[in-house]
Amino acid sequence: MLRKNALLWVLPLIFFLVPFIYVLGQTTSNPDDVEELEEKIEKYEKKINELQGRASTLANEIEYMNSQIGLTELKIQNSVAKIAKTEKEIQKLAVDIEDLKLRIQKLEKSIDYQKDVLSARIRERYKSKDENTMVVLFGSATLDTMVQKVEYLKAMERYDNKLLIEMGDTKTRYDMQKNLFEQKKEEEEKLKAQLLNEKASLDIYKGQLDAQKEDKKRLLDSTQNDEAKYQGLLEDALRELRQIQGAASVVIRSGNAVDVEKDEVIGTMGSSGNSTGPHLHFGVYKYSVDDFQDHESWSWYYSNYVNPLDKLEPKTVYWGTGCSNDPSGSVKSGKGDWNWPMASITVTQNYGSKTCYNWMYGGKPHPALDLVGKGDISVRAVEDGEAYFCRNCLGDGGNGVFIFHEDDYMTVYWHLR
Repeated sequence: MLRKNALLWVLPLIFFLVPFIYVLGQTTSNPDDVEELEEKIEKYEKKINELQGRASTLANEIEYMNSQIGLTELKIQNSVAKIAKTEKEIQKLAVDIEDLKLRIQKLEKSIDYQKDVLSARIRERYKSKDENTMVVLFGSATLDTMVQKVEYLKAMERYDNKLLIEMGDTKTRYDMQKNLFEQKKEEEEKLKAQLLNEKASLDIYKGQLDAQKEDKKRLLDSTQNDEAKYQGLLEDALRELRQIQGAASVVIRSGNAVDVEKDEVIGTMGSSGNSTGPHLHFGVYKYSVDDFQDHESWSWYYSNYVNPLDKLEPKTVYWGTGCSNDPSGSVKSGKGDWNWPMASITVTQNYGSKTCYNWMYGGKPHPALDLVGKGDISVRAVEDGEAYFCRNCLGDGGNGVFIFHEDDYMTVYWHLR
């Protein structure tokens, strides 16, 4: 009986106990690669800023485009390096997390085992106490036997106390491992989100690189790599800008407004006023008549402009800009409630700072849509308003209309016949 019970308090518990210290391994990726790429990116960005301040020449424009292409290629390399590094970190974390799972499972078994041993010891101790009571009452055992049992009970109590301490230590280790497990899981989720963001950035950079190479090709095709032709195109764009600015200032400040209704014909698509071919230059601005009157006459064009697609109603139009950043083919476009200015339309130049021809405007945005009508080329008011007509109002052959609407928007229609 004594030998059998002794097994309960002499059986080693160390087999199930787990070391407290948990050391993580290091990733094999080299952070120096990313740091070196980021240093190169910073140098390229500084160079591009310096190039923006130089004179507008074809050589400078090509150097600027080459620098943009080089910068984007570096960003792609940097993203690829970050993706590889993050993937390695995630793989290492997965191993760590699996190891922690096994450690936690062992600790759970250890706790269960210690509970069982302690429960058995407690039962045995109470049983022995009952036997000692019978010895005292009925004298059914010798004094030596009674002394042995008393010593046995004392030893049993000591080992029970030791087991309680061991259980407390095991529980502490268990809690620590569980907390570490949760931390690693949280770190893993963050890295996975970071990986998704980096892959999305990589896709964006690849798209930018394609667009930048296309822009460079288009520039060389348009200028035939000739400085004089390049300067001529810049001057044409500048004349168009000055013409639209000047015409608006003259006719709007004259006060000769005409009420027009939505969908009313206000002109016909043409190529007047420094146009490379028949099309409609359609712009939207956030101006009331009073706002415009208070604005400096030569600065309104690049202020308060609005993306026309935000105001025009959803309509299937054909996109033929040839730019990689733009839609291609028949696409439902627009998200407002205004009518489109022509019935059947091809978009030949998009709005914004990422068109194929921003180099012609000194890198500034194109604050309008260029549209070509098919079949019916009548130009119509997109909404009710007060219209100001320029019919060769500057004596340079430019024709257009400026309409102010009740919600303090101004629409511009240029290159009319």
